[in-house]
Amino acid sequence: MKFRAASPLVCLLGATLIAACAGAASGMQSSPAVLGESTAQCRAQLNEAVRELRGKVVTLAPDAFAQNDAVVLSTVGQSASGRMLPPTQILRLQLTSQGCQLQFDGRDRVVALPHCTCQAVAGR
Repeated sequence: MKFRAASPLVCLLGATLIAACAGAASGMQSSPAVLGESTAQCRAQLNEAVRELRGKVVTLAPDAFAQNDAVVLSTVGQSASGRMLPPTQILRLQLTSQGCQLQFDGRDRVVALPHCTCQAVAGR
């Protein structure tokens, strides 16, 4: 009898914890962004962030993230069948309550960009 009475209480507590976790996660919402101002310090920080995320040195074009929230890093070439290879990685610039952040699509790791100024753009 006591086990059955405790079961709804456990479910209620579990549901409350899940709701609290979901609420905390939604507090860190991000939106797609473009660079508001492209300074030398910001460019250097962007290139360092890409190196940190990718593990290789990558130099971005001077106009990267100026008009679009995404930069595609792709392998150039074709497969043996002649089909073009799809892009391998897509970098996304995001604006959060903490400022600009850089992230690869589909990955959790994020690098903050405190020396960059971002502006939110329409959602993707």
